[in-house]
Amino acid sequence: MSDAPAIPSAWFAADAPPLEVDFGCHRGTFLLGMAEKYPDRNFLGIEKQTARVEKCLKKIRALGLANVHAVPGTGAEALAALLPGESVSVFHVSFPDPWPKRRHATRRLMSTRFLEEIARVLRQGGILRVMTDDAAYFSEMKALLRPHWEELDWQEECERPVTAFEKTFVALGLPVHRCAMRPVSRR
Repeated sequence: MSDAPAIPSAWFAADAPPLEVDFGCHRGTFLLGMAEKYPDRNFLGIEKQTARVEKCLKKIRALGLANVHAVPGTGAEALAALLPGESVSVFHVSFPDPWPKRRHATRRLMSTRFLEEIARVLRQGGILRVMTDDAAYFSEMKALLRPHWEELDWQEECERPVTAFEKTFVALGLPVHRCAMRPVSRR
């Protein structure tokens, strides 16, 4: 499709697939840690708060990392505007805001539309990795995923940095719920 977005070449020093996306990269702890550990991969952080994106970009420059970039964006709209189809090997969603009040539930990140966009941007064999401390939201996420996604064993296929939220929840003794999923049509 001619109007499909293309990843700007200025974002990364080299065309170094695979591309991993950290959606809701917060302050960049996980994003930058992954970029440092895996210079043979490109990493894109997407964060709704522009100030956080600017801080991430400053840290990226200070560390001299050429395989990572951060951009502002929210929800399915950001994916549709930023990423071409079948361009992402791993999509990370860590600790999205659960919006626990019933009247706020429509603000939740995980929705059918968002998951359709993730499925669109994942490459063949690509994986969605989700973590949360909120058991009720995790159950709802898995219910949304069930019809069109298959669950894989959560494997630490690589050493990964711990996110800031994960550190907090583990220190408080709260359980962290995790799942790794793949679109059924992309086996």
